[in-house]
This record gives sequence, C-alpha cells and structure tokens, in this order.
Amino acid sequence: MPIIEKDNEIMIRSRAVGLNHIDWKSVQYNICLPSFPWIMGREMAGVVEKVGSAVTDFKVGDHVWTSTYYRDRRAGCFQEFVVVPELTVSSIPSNLTFESAACLGVGAITAAMTLWKWLEVPMPSALSVSSSEEAANAEQYILIWGGSTIVGQFAIQIALRGNFNVIAVSSEESRSIIEEFGNVHVVTRCNRSNGEIIAEIRKIGGDRTVKAMDLVGSETAACCIRALSTTLPSIFAHLVTMPKSLSIPSNITVREVAMKKFVLDESSKAYSTELNEIVQSGVVKLPQISILEGGLSRVDEGLRILQMGGMKGRKLVVSM
Repeated sequence: MPIIEKDNEIMIRSRAVGLNHIDWKSVQYNICLPSFPWIMGREMAGVVEKVGSAVTDFKVGDHVWTSTYYRDRRAGCFQEFVVVPELTVSSIPSNLTFESAACLGVGAITAAMTLWKWLEVPMPSALSVSSSEEAANAEQYILIWGGSTIVGQFAIQIALRGNFNVIAVSSEESRSIIEEFGNVHVVTRCNRSNGEIIAEIRKIGGDRTVKAMDLVGSETAACCIRALSTTLPSIFAHLVTMPKSLSIPSNITVREVAMKKFVLDESSKAYSTELNEIVQSGVVKLPQISILEGGLSRVDEGLRILQMGGMKGRKLVVSM
C-alpha cells in the first residue's frame, strides 16, 4: 500500500479507473517504465482516504478524480489506493458517476490543456473579454485530426466553446459521433489519399485554418502542417510524433504537448478547475462509456480489448 510522503499529498481509494492505449503500449514497447516492477494507470476516480497536513481543499470522504504522473509508482492507478499531489486532484462534478469521472484525467484534461495552453484557444471564462476577439475567432478554423478519439471528442467541444469553426478528420463509421456535437465540418478519411483529405480541408477552411492538433501519428502530423494557413500566423500542436525531416513554414509555430506539465506545474490547476466547471454545466458531453465491473482483475482484459481496437469512440473504464 502506498504511503503519503509529503504534506501536500492525498491518498485516494479507487472506485473506477480509466484505461488508455499508453497503458498497454508502455508494456509492449518498454516505454514510460522507470524501473521494474512498476504500476501503470494514468487516471482514476475515487474517495479521499487520507490527506497530508498541508492539504486545504479536500477532506476524507470527498469524491474526486485525478490525472497522475507515470514516474511515481504510488500514483499508478492500477492499485487500490493511489497517492498524488493535491494540485492534480479535483472534485467530481455532481452530474457524474465515479465511472464517468474516470475519463477526465487523460482524455478531457489533455484536450483542455492542448487547446487552452498550447493552441491558445480562450478559456470559456475569458470569452466575454472582447466581442471583437469573439468575432475574429468565428472567422478562423481549428483542425482536429482524430476527431472521434476520446481526446478528440473533448477537443471538438472545447474548440466550439471558444467560438471557432471546427474541422474534424475521422472514419466514416465515426462521423455520427462527431456530428452530435453540433456544427462541425467532418472530413472522412476512408478510401481516400492524404492529398484528397487535405484538399477537402482547405476547401472548407480556405486559408483561415490557423490552429491544428494531431492525435494519430507522424504521417498525419505532416498532413496537418500542409492543411494550415500559408499566410496567417498558425499553431500546430502534436500529441504523438513529428517526422524529423518535416519542413515547417515560417508562419507556423509547432508545439509539443507535454502532459507532465499538469502534474509538475502548479499553474496548471487552472485548467482542471475550468474543465470541471464546463463539465458541471453540462455543455460538454462525455464519450460513451463501456464499463468492466469486477475491479482490478479486469484491467488486463480491458487492455487487450483496447489493443485489439474497435472501441469506436467509446471509453473503457474498470469499476471497483
């Protein structure tokens, strides 16, 4: 059982844990495993069991969710209790269950920070600062390649809240998932070349696609660069990999999404606070959740399901 080592730490008893592709990829490809044995798992929801002496915002019995850092074995979510810094802990919105809250610590917070921090999309609480800024945003486009992924689903909704036009690339099979979010331009990739996809994106956004995020891989990262504006200052955020030989036009700024910042930078608490508020308000819909009941003994099974694919935009959660 992990123990509290610092005054600002919280121990949480797990009630639900979210499963992510990085969990099985870490084992298969020996990445993000500082030593052996190790405990994986990046997000969970549960009940506060103990608090350090410096913790001020939470007490024993509170229902919370957290996003954890892979370099601390005590924070690995595939165990009954986790110990994490207070700044990574948030109260579960009253309209969520433990199982639904278990998808906030990776997909939701990654989407929120990518847009609000790295792509400089205004946070909802700042939208009223300038009507001219809102009007300017309404003339611009954001490209989200991998729109039906869990991160993509949250990102689309957050971008729409920022008053941007959204172009999302997905499979034809996943189109209906994205269309439920409202006025989104869906570009399907099935049986089409990358050139054809890029041409359709540029037909929709013209030269006004000034922000893009890639959730797929190095080939699609290059496509995003080609789809961005050729004249306006633009930003590309990548969550996977970038081709080393890729030439970047001078008007495009490339930013690597480093989610460890959420745990290591205290100022990042603002992002989970804002995220909680928009989830609580109901303006952001959570992905469809598939639940494996039976506790931690189902984790291996769940990771095999993820590895085989076919979740079709659904989030897989293990319930305790």
